[in-house]
Amino acid sequence: MQKLTFATLDFNAQNTPVSTVFDDIYFSSQDGLAESYYVFQEGNQLWERWLACQQAAFVIAETGFGTGLNFLAVAEKFQQFCQTYPNNPLKRLYFISFEKFPLTSVQLAQIHQSYPQFSVLSEKLVEVWRPRQTGCQRYHFNEVYLDLWFGELAENLPQLGDFYQGEIDAWFLDGFSPDKNPEMWQENLYQQMFRLSRNGGTFATFTAASKVRKGLAAAGFEVFKRKGFGKKREMLWGQKPLTVERQAPSYPYFYTEITQNSDDIALVGGGVASLFLALSLLERGKKVTLYCKDSDVAMNASGNLQGAIYPQLSDDDERNVRFYIHSFDYALQRLKQLSPKIQFEQGLTGVALMAYNEKTALKLEKIAKQINDSNLFELCTAKTLSERIGLPVQDGGAFIAEGGWLSPHQLVKNGFDYLVRQGLKIVFNHEVKSPIFRDGQWHWQWQNQDYAHDILVLTNGNGLMAFEQSKGIPLYPVRGQVSQIPTTPDLQKLQCVVCYDGYLTPVSAENMHCLGASHVRNNDERHFSLSEHHENLAKLQQNMTACDWTKNIDLSANWAKQGVRAALRDRLPIVGAVPDYVAQKQQYANLYNAIRRKQAVENAKNFTNLYLINGLGSRGLTTAPLLAEMLAGLICREPIPMGDDIWRMLSPNRAWMRKLLKGSKLDE
Repeated sequence: MQKLTFATLDFNAQNTPVSTVFDDIYFSSQDGLAESYYVFQEGNQLWERWLACQQAAFVIAETGFGTGLNFLAVAEKFQQFCQTYPNNPLKRLYFISFEKFPLTSVQLAQIHQSYPQFSVLSEKLVEVWRPRQTGCQRYHFNEVYLDLWFGELAENLPQLGDFYQGEIDAWFLDGFSPDKNPEMWQENLYQQMFRLSRNGGTFATFTAASKVRKGLAAAGFEVFKRKGFGKKREMLWGQKPLTVERQAPSYPYFYTEITQNSDDIALVGGGVASLFLALSLLERGKKVTLYCKDSDVAMNASGNLQGAIYPQLSDDDERNVRFYIHSFDYALQRLKQLSPKIQFEQGLTGVALMAYNEKTALKLEKIAKQINDSNLFELCTAKTLSERIGLPVQDGGAFIAEGGWLSPHQLVKNGFDYLVRQGLKIVFNHEVKSPIFRDGQWHWQWQNQDYAHDILVLTNGNGLMAFEQSKGIPLYPVRGQVSQIPTTPDLQKLQCVVCYDGYLTPVSAENMHCLGASHVRNNDERHFSLSEHHENLAKLQQNMTACDWTKNIDLSANWAKQGVRAALRDRLPIVGAVPDYVAQKQQYANLYNAIRRKQAVENAKNFTNLYLINGLGSRGLTTAPLLAEMLAGLICREPIPMGDDIWRMLSPNRAWMRKLLKGSKLDE
């Protein structure tokens, strides 16, 4: 995990923040807000271009988030635009910003006090502000989406990948001045800007330095000067020529470029992944229909009474850790957004990870060396954990302060009720079987009726394997039984989720606890198992040794919930276009030699307008919101909240591509 270095700053005589690292002001001492309007909004002619825009989304990229003043100013202006012109085709603004040295939430709040007109936006930003690691973090402000890329600009810009090629409408070049921050103002920045900019896309910057002007011109931009702000004599602005020939993207193994943008989308499922995908698509104005084979939603794994939410942290896979931390932070933000609209029981009072044996203790110690955030992960003694848990324990471990539990059943059930009021259509007792793509739509029959939609998304867990198009995806079912036990005087003292080789939740409103869970691979049965019921209790008592409060637990009612999760061996989910295994097997049969010979490789052949989210395992509450937001971006051809490297490792065809890239043959 790449740790972040936070900014250090002072304030000059005009109360303007000054970076102690760069010895430079964050914005003009004369009037920082007026500078932002003049240099960046007027320099890019934003209001006029929004009026003329025929797209649903407009994308701005900024080099240097700093205090967030430019973002606050443009977000407020865009909200004014949407209120003034509600019938304009332009509905959403994406603001992509890069920051190597983020401020703390306390520093942001302090600086923003000088701009009370942005108080609503500022309070919301400060509330969700969690810079923990490098990479992208998405924040929502209704019709405005803020993607903060923390870390080195030179490392993050390439992570926008081919998907962003030719998609950015305007640039705010706002790093510290070229003489103070020469590492940023480099040829690579200008080349990446040109690659990512839409034809006709613009840039504006406060500087008129000849090195910057020549660098932008050399990259291909048309560069112009205009009067500078305040005491500055000149500033630069420019645009990418309209006549530039678009380069073909080189994804190549996991994605086929979308050419059709449709509003008619069908989902297959009924759990937490379906819920959050429907939410993200409805927010983008799509017409969404959910087909559920059951008589109600949340009938499978998403129907548990209580479920834990926390990131899956590994001591040996930095790639997985980055994904799960981003997912966790985004899930917390989404749940906070939904809480006023959807009733669901929750208790984000922390998660205790018990060091119940020597191997686990060593693992937790290794994780602690990688994590530099006590709210995310903190090693604890047995005494400290006992205080956090509310009951005495004999072993130490770790504590995730921002984790906890919620009711998946209430979240999904009440969440879908809310989305129906927002326009979602749900069809129950309907099984989508043998869909066929013809005439630009996916067609199937059910009870002698024909159904057709432009785009089909499979978010149905283990049910994915019933589709012919899922061939080759190494998904396997995992049966899980969660025991529901009545509370006791001791268990009522439990203050947080306790995880060992199982888990125990605090008391619910029904005076029940969830004790789980069995884990039976390659098993999709959903009957009650008395042996698994007793094994759940045995794991608690065996791993929480010498804890008297684990006794006197009553299992006699045989209350339990069975569900079948879908998982993959590398512990990561899959999201994106459904790959055509048969076509790719032939397409990439000689991939290993082609790469060795440096021959061109064509983009992957995937099924047209067919997508999936799957393999969430036991981490659906943590990962579903981010996966859904990412897939909605892909489908709508709008910015996605993750880097190219993470996107590639979530690819549905990754298992067989690993074999092919090593020169191995695929099994028949």
